Amino acid sequence: MGRYATISVKIPAELKEELRRRGIKVADVVREALRRAVAEARLRELEGELEEIAPLLERMPLDFVVRSIKEDRDRR
Repeated sequence: MGRYATISVKIPAELKEELRRRGIKVADVVREALRRAVAEARLRELEGELEEIAPLLERMPLDFVVRSIKEDRDRR
């Protein structure tokens, strides 16, 4: 994460005050929430791709899949 971007969000003043009183670091909470949102979006995208290729995978023999994975690992 060499480069950073700044974001801004408006929240009720009461919420900001409560966050301050409780010692909650807003930046940390926002960073984590954004990381989770991106991870969830990636997961949904991968699930969609998996649904598309599932019929192809079902037709592949399991021993072929296992052998292919082992061969790929051996090449690394």
